[in-house]
Amino acid sequence: MKKKYIFRHIVGAVSHLNFRRIEECATLIRWLDSQNGERILDIGCGDGYYDMIIAQPGARVVGIDIKEKPLAKAQRHYHGEQFEFLYMNAEEMSFNDASFDKVVSFCVIEHLNHDDRAMQHIARVLKPGGSFVFSADSLSNPGIAAGERARHKQRYAVNTFYTVEYLQEKLARAGFAIEETRYILASPYALALARFSWKLDVLPRALGIIRALGYLSLWFIWKMTPPFSNKPDASRGGLTLLVRAKKKTAS
Repeated sequence: MKKKYIFRHIVGAVSHLNFRRIEECATLIRWLDSQNGERILDIGCGDGYYDMIIAQPGARVVGIDIKEKPLAKAQRHYHGEQFEFLYMNAEEMSFNDASFDKVVSFCVIEHLNHDDRAMQHIARVLKPGGSFVFSADSLSNPGIAAGERARHKQRYAVNTFYTVEYLQEKLARAGFAIEETRYILASPYALALARFSWKLDVLPRALGIIRALGYLSLWFIWKMTPPFSNKPDASRGGLTLLVRAKKKTAS
């Protein structure tokens, strides 16, 4: 039983090296810029791995999720006053008004049924001037066909693909001003590697070690790729959209 647990732990840890997440997560954590004493909400916290990083400067992190297994893992692994993990739907948050300094979310908003409702709640629980930093599936690369987007939407339970233009109005209605955006995984080379990684994603659980080794190999290839091989045209779109927005203060 112990060997089985260790094996699953290793496979789970390697999954965080999925090359598609490297730039996304590093950029969002940098934009979030968590500080000592800040109270930060993570929407869709999963197993709490990124909350551990966010909390390192001394921030207090509250993670919410509706997936019980990864949430239970977060509750087991991260303890103390800096962490709190709750079963809660982002569209029906019950936190008090202006109770968080910042909100972060790693590729969760595209799965929501009512993103407008979630954005309204996020604005409500944020203090005036607070930051909302998040990523979302975009799949706006010129090389992606409509059929490929449709398959991705079904396979990963995606409700909405986002572009900067589409988000501007939604965020404005919720009371946010966009401060910075970035498309990532925008090059044909990145798209080719992503297509291979999508095949790894659907391998059965029994082949978890093969999936983990595949993620690790793609991570290594990506890290070792010469910059000129991955030169993006991010103005035309990308697989993922990163956004840093700020809650407007009352005039």
